[in-house]
Amino acid sequence: MDALDLKILVTLDADARRSYADVAREFGVSQPTVADRIRRLESRGIVRGAMLRVDHARLGFNVSAFVRLRATASRKRGVAETARAMPQVIEMYSVTGDDCMIARVVARSVEELAEILQRLSMFADSSTSVVLETIIPLRNPIPAQLPTAAAKSLPGIARVRRNRVKRPAPPKSVATKLA
Repeated sequence: MDALDLKILVTLDADARRSYADVAREFGVSQPTVADRIRRLESRGIVRGAMLRVDHARLGFNVSAFVRLRATASRKRGVAETARAMPQVIEMYSVTGDDCMIARVVARSVEELAEILQRLSMFADSSTSVVLETIIPLRNPIPAQLPTAAAKSLPGIARVRRNRVKRPAPPKSVATKLA
């Protein structure tokens, strides 16, 4: 991955609907170059498609909560299957620590949240935290520029650096005086 790949990622992270032609114009490259770069990012698994982000509250889901679940090994499957059947469970993770799973849940009301919790509690003990405010919304950890250590570890960056013009060595008289 090189600087252009990173610029493309930053641009598409801000607006994934931008056309290849628009991105190409912004960076002074051809549209096929942008398309090829994105295809390579997809084939390497860096870009896994685009996702529709909706405002849950505007859809009527005004309650958001994180539910920590504690289940025995034999009941984990039941928790996961029950959660998959509920569209209000929008994310679920297997985690380490006292809890074995954490679910992100949205509901139209506190009553609906209680019903969801009751269904999940058939298989696991739960502890719920209702979201009061989103301080940092979901985002991708894409830096504005590659850190030096990361740049050295990426083959694309190494290739770009090898192609740079080398500075001429100082005259031997200057090198001798510096030593």
